[in-house]
Parts: sequence; C-alpha cells; structure tokens
Amino acid sequence: MKTILALYLAFLIPQLHAADAALDAILARMDKAAPNFHAMSANVDMVEYQKILDDKTTDKGTLEMQRTGKTVRAVLSFPDRVIGFLGKTVRIYYPNLNTYQDYDIGKNTNVLNQFLLLGFGSSGKELAESYDIQLEGTEKVAGQDTSKLLLIPKDSKVKEHLTRIEVWIPNDGANPVQQQFYEPSGNWRRVTYTDMKLNPPISGTLEMKLPPGAKKQG
Repeated sequence: MKTILALYLAFLIPQLHAADAALDAILARMDKAAPNFHAMSANVDMVEYQKILDDKTTDKGTLEMQRTGKTVRAVLSFPDRVIGFLGKTVRIYYPNLNTYQDYDIGKNTNVLNQFLLLGFGSSGKELAESYDIQLEGTEKVAGQDTSKLLLIPKDSKVKEHLTRIEVWIPNDGANPVQQQFYEPSGNWRRVTYTDMKLNPPISGTLEMKLPPGAKKQG
C-alpha cells in the first residue's frame, strides 16, 4: 500500500508543480500587460442560461471599454438594446422604442468595475487578491489556444452575485477571449470576444450617445 501511495505521489507532485508554474506564468503576463491597458473594443457572442426555464438565449453585439485609473466605462451594444456602464450609472437604451432607463448603482460601483475589468487591465496580483485561482487545463476557444482559469470570489458580497467565474486566457496573451459567470441561482452567462483591439483610439471620455428624441422611462 505504501509503495502504491509513493508511486502516486511521485507522479502527482511534478504535475502540481507544473500547474503552479503555468499559472504563475499567466499571472505574470497579466502583471506586465495591466499598466498598458487603457481601452478595448471587440465583437461579443453572449450566451445566457436561465435555470428556472432551462432556456438559453444567444446575442451577438459589440463592446467598447475605457479605463482611467480605477474608473471604468463600457458600452455593450446589441440589436435590441444598448447597455452603458457609465460610472455610477447603468443606462439601458431600447432602439425599437427610442426610450432609455437609468439605474444608479451607487455603492455597488466598485463591484461592477471589478467584473468589467476581470482580465482587462487587472493585474495577476489583483486577481489573486480577490479570487482563489486554479488552472483547469487548456482549450481552444475562438480559434486560439487558451488556458482555462477557475476563479472563486473571496469577498462575501461578490459571492452574493457570483459563485464562480471561468476565464480563458490565450497562451500568447494576457486578456481573456472568453468568460463565464455563474450565479447562486444556477443561471450563468458566457461571453466570447473576437476581433479584439487593445487600446484603440477613443477621443475623450467614452460616452453612450442617444439619438434625438430618446425618452427617459421611470
């Protein structure tokens, strides 16, 4: 029995060391890239699963994001809605109705910023401070060879919204090509990024422009 255990440990320990080294290399790439991140744009494919209905919906759209210090602004555009993350305000515009709604997120701004920056402009050190991280192997995503990371939030307030997050980092990069967010309810959301452009020119502050005549609801 002791011989079998010794053989098992002899096989397992090098694998664990290799996984730790691979994870450290990914986090080091993120540390190096984070200071140079100011903005990004990409096409997005988003799949949302509602457990109570056992239903999946798929949306295709675009994302623009801008970071200034710890302030994040982003505009997520789909054919039937545009969502703007504008500091302490989340704005949702419905082009078919030419109406919009504003939501004041106040003290939850920092939590939202953390989600938006997950892998974009956040260093490996910051990620390790907020999450327990495990390397879950390698996968090909959107035509790229990636390493899949499992993130478990350390903050109890974050856990109220998300139980875990999966992030796919390219083996030759530092920013995710895919993220999947799992809620306590069993719902999840997966976002895949393609045609990503890092630090595209953005004149001034990223804004969510509304067309003439747009009416505010609520």
